[in-house]
Amino acid sequence: MLPCEEQGCRVKKASRVMKKASRMKRKATVLPGDEEMLPGDDLKTTILLGDVDRLDKMENLKFEPKHNLVACLDESIPETDGYRDMIKFIKRTKYVYAICAKPVIYARLIKNFWRTAEVIREENGVTVVRGNISGDMVITVSEEAIRTALRIDEDEIGMNDELTMAECQSCFVNMGHPPVFPKSQFYRAKLGNKYKLLCYVVQQCMSRRSAGFDNFPSDIASPIVAIAENKPFNMSRWIMNGFVFNLVKGKRFKFLMYPRFLQLMINVAYPIIRAEGFSGGILYTEDMNDLSYRKMSIGNVPNVELFDYMRDIANNEEDVEG
Repeated sequence: MLPCEEQGCRVKKASRVMKKASRMKRKATVLPGDEEMLPGDDLKTTILLGDVDRLDKMENLKFEPKHNLVACLDESIPETDGYRDMIKFIKRTKYVYAICAKPVIYARLIKNFWRTAEVIREENGVTVVRGNISGDMVITVSEEAIRTALRIDEDEIGMNDELTMAECQSCFVNMGHPPVFPKSQFYRAKLGNKYKLLCYVVQQCMSRRSAGFDNFPSDIASPIVAIAENKPFNMSRWIMNGFVFNLVKGKRFKFLMYPRFLQLMINVAYPIIRAEGFSGGILYTEDMNDLSYRKMSIGNVPNVELFDYMRDIANNEEDVEG
């Protein structure tokens, strides 16, 4: 017979093994409230969650109210005085749909996606993020899916999604930023007011940032510079990198990212949701408004005019979307 202490050790080990086996059996389950069927479903289905331990880590993710906002480009608002030529320029970029589209966002679908999302490298070498939104309904986020849902007409497929530090610094200096960049950070408050708006729109409406931080690194500055100077830039890959970032970085970075963009992709993949709705609770976002413009006007900053390229685009009288 084994000594008592050795026997007790083995009992504890066996108990741990049994608990682990029990967890692994729960590969598929239904999240609370997901018993309702989607329009057109004939049978109740389950959400494939993978390992329950992984679900626990994603369970408490929150929506960030200052993230993935809808831009306010209404020139009739009095507070937009002084920004109207920049507003006209932004409306004429190929990203206007991405920053202004306001779908009905179903919170449960977004939560389900991030609870089950995984980074996958497909056989063709393409990296995607895939997750279940309800039952066997799967969303695959890829550069192509982003490009389609956000209506980004890119000719720069395969081009860089980050510019050099020197390119970013040079452009920001021309936008009014002092020629000093502490810790290689860029500061929105130090720009001319018109360029603050461009930064605000990229940061709050399109980037992976969770809140309205004044400072940001070169990877956030890159699309701002690319838009301002008409440089080739793969915006869909840049957005895709944000989805991957949310899964591979440390816990403190994680949140329910890109709810608006995800809903636009869901609407493309499953038009029935867009047409008939979903009983998952609607997420009401805190979008840009007149207060956003008032805050941007605070501070003693230089009055920097638009670059020649931007001014030519802004003065183009052709109809634009948005």
